[in-house]
Amino acid sequence: MKPILSPGDQVSVGQTLKGFYRGRYLATVIRWTSSGQLRVKSRETGKEKVISAQNVNKVTDSPTGV
Repeated sequence: MKPILSPGDQVSVGQTLKGFYRGRYLATVIRWTSSGQLRVKSRETGKEKVISAQNVNKVTDSPTGV
């Protein structure tokens, strides 16, 4: 597994609110933004979000090897 996050990788995203842990959700990396954040798509709800890469743990590589 590559250590760098790439489009198509499956990740686990930690949710925090004002410094308190609120849970995790699974998502797929869509792309890196120009500001250095990640655009991900939630596997449960299908919504897209821009998040900090610090809140992400990689689960698996892209299935197509992109």
